[in-house]
Amino acid sequence: MNWTRLQLRKREVLGSCLSIGLTMFPMPSVAQSAGNKAAAEAIFGQGKLLMQSGDYAQACLKFEASQRLDEGIGTLLYLADCYEKTGRTASAWAMFKEAASMAGAQGQDSRQKLATQRARTLEPGLVKVIIDIAKDDDGMLGFEVRNDGVAVPSAQFGSPVPIDPGEHRIEASAPGKRTYGEVINVTKGVARVTVPLLTDLAPPAGALPQSSTATSRSSDGWRPSKTAPANQVPKDTPASDGRTQRMFSYAIGAVGLAGIGVGSYYGLTAIHDNSQSKNDCPGDPNRCSSSGVDLRNTALRDARVSTIAFVVGGAALAAGAVLFLTAPRGPLLPVTVQSTFTSNSAQLSLKGAF
Repeated sequence: MNWTRLQLRKREVLGSCLSIGLTMFPMPSVAQSAGNKAAAEAIFGQGKLLMQSGDYAQACLKFEASQRLDEGIGTLLYLADCYEKTGRTASAWAMFKEAASMAGAQGQDSRQKLATQRARTLEPGLVKVIIDIAKDDDGMLGFEVRNDGVAVPSAQFGSPVPIDPGEHRIEASAPGKRTYGEVINVTKGVARVTVPLLTDLAPPAGALPQSSTATSRSSDGWRPSKTAPANQVPKDTPASDGRTQRMFSYAIGAVGLAGIGVGSYYGLTAIHDNSQSKNDCPGDPNRCSSSGVDLRNTALRDARVSTIAFVVGGAALAAGAVLFLTAPRGPLLPVTVQSTFTSNSAQLSLKGAF
């Protein structure tokens, strides 16, 4: 009896731990998948209503969105049927083929037969395009062909490939080459596009380019448009005369002169205070009176300020000289720097036209 109760107790404990674990660690992927399925189902229903009302273009957008959220054979069949009704026969044929493959993998024989039959019905009337490229472009590093912005695999070059009827833009590009662009309008049969050998972007050695040609698309196709050469300099661009740089050199030089002036003033003051302190410190600095000690401390402080001012002023003068000497040649500005020092102040004036 005790053994049976112990076993039941263990099962209760394990069950409680499992419940707590599921509560503490939810499964977001399952919840997200369920949310996607619900959204996909709702959008799919909207697409069916739009199909019934004859708004096939919007219905196709709904089916595409539903298929992205939750892939399904039924959605693929509706999407393929919608593509066919909007004249996108190649897209419809591809969707029916994909639906047949998915249905066969899942053992849905009726859907597989339906999708296969619809694809066979469309196949004879498919419009196709053949893209030929120049031999020298084949294998070029970075060479790429795009159909309506989608890269075309190299295995498709020279082979007929189904394409939806209508207008399509074919582009070929490679690093350092001019991009080739062509617009084709295919309504039936097989269209052939021949991409010529791409030309270099850089002009021949020793040639002076007069203009460059860019390819642009207008309502009636691709047409060349002229643009200004990259190395052309506007004639009305004034050359720099260095006036701004010299102005900065004067200002920095003035700061340097001010630093030298401040350093000189505090240096002289320090010398004067140190000399005066000797009267109150006869023979031995340790026997200085309180006034002597104050004078010496003041002299030390002024000496430090003088040193700092000299260093800053010297650096500013050097920087101003470099700026002045490296400025482009131009009319020199009449600038006058005047400094005045007294026993209690230092004044610096900068005069000139900037």
